[in-house]
Amino acid sequence: MTVAGRRTIVGIAALVISSCLGLPLCAAAQSLQGRFFTAKSTYLIGEPVFVIFHFTNSSDRALWVDSQFGQPCFGKENITVVGAWRAVHEWKTALDCYGGWAGSCLGGMTELKAGQTHSERIFVNHYYKMDQPGLYEIRIARKVSTYLQGSYSHPGPTISVRADIDIRVVQGSEWELKAAFQPVLKDLKSTDGEQRWQAVQAVTELAHPFLQQTVIDISKNPTDVWAAIEGLYKLNTTKSRERLAEIVQAGESDTIRERAMRALAALGDEHYLPFYFRLAHSLKGHEQIVAIESAGLLGGSQAVPFISSFLSSQDPAVRMAAIRGLAGTTSRHALPRLIEEILDPDPGVRQIAGAALAQLTHLSTADNALASVHNPALTFQKWFDWWLSNGRNAPIYGPTECAEPQPLN
Repeated sequence: MTVAGRRTIVGIAALVISSCLGLPLCAAAQSLQGRFFTAKSTYLIGEPVFVIFHFTNSSDRALWVDSQFGQPCFGKENITVVGAWRAVHEWKTALDCYGGWAGSCLGGMTELKAGQTHSERIFVNHYYKMDQPGLYEIRIARKVSTYLQGSYSHPGPTISVRADIDIRVVQGSEWELKAAFQPVLKDLKSTDGEQRWQAVQAVTELAHPFLQQTVIDISKNPTDVWAAIEGLYKLNTTKSRERLAEIVQAGESDTIRERAMRALAALGDEHYLPFYFRLAHSLKGHEQIVAIESAGLLGGSQAVPFISSFLSSQDPAVRMAAIRGLAGTTSRHALPRLIEEILDPDPGVRQIAGAALAQLTHLSTADNALASVHNPALTFQKWFDWWLSNGRNAPIYGPTECAEPQPLN
């Protein structure tokens, strides 16, 4: 099926045996329709690209649909843009090579009445960067589960929807790009929560220079400040950095302040290093930990003496933060202090010290960098001997240069 020069494939109900055991269920499956498409076929570099998803219940009865409509709770949408690089939404942190996160999302169902269509937009730029002129092919798919009586114990048909959509991206002037953003800026005032959120997402994730004041204004809304921090980070101007510092000091929650703290540090403006030193001394709890780690990332070698002072803390969590901060410095001067921490009485601290050494040197005494240090004295001696023989000339690696560590000989 071709629409406005774009190849699309409408959804076809999945022929799963358990989903089609009787005529009513098969009829329901045949009455589900899903479709992906774009509003146009040509976009400017830096213009928001949305894929529209329509899901229609053409049957004569109501169906209940998983509230996510096939969108994964975490991880990326099942979308690929051929010819584009994946978008990045985070910034480097002190110990990037080892770690992770987990979570969950809200479940539930949405009733889709007979003849009703669910419509939503997928912000393609969130997943891929289309920042060069040329042709791009958007490949997108979803599998949507339905239920017959609003209960998970009464499964209905499942529909698989996929599409291949061709778009062209061209170079435009700043004036043309500003004009393309006018509908998005208008959506910032929408009373439709989803529509407004997508406008916030487009402005803060694309964050063109002419949007700077808009991003700053968005950052003053407690609902949107989390997204605005990414926009301020991407703008990376004097004003945007000043606004990040304001959020660090006056953000409404510790998670917001910590996110702003990490973003500002990752921008590398050493003018803010004394600011981080003051934060590390004045803050408590997890905010202090983030300040210590961020100071290392920002200050490099000049931050090593300051961060090392926290290795004498009675709190193992603070000592671990200092170790992560030392890893973030990407400094050879951090290695002797990290080797000493192999003898720390706390096993968690020893484990983080081993991971920090592995990140900086790409070497490890264990099978993996996060393995516990079971024999601290022996491990310390191996690292100490290595330092005497190789430490002063061995290559040092940063938080974004991750690799499987090799055995320490």
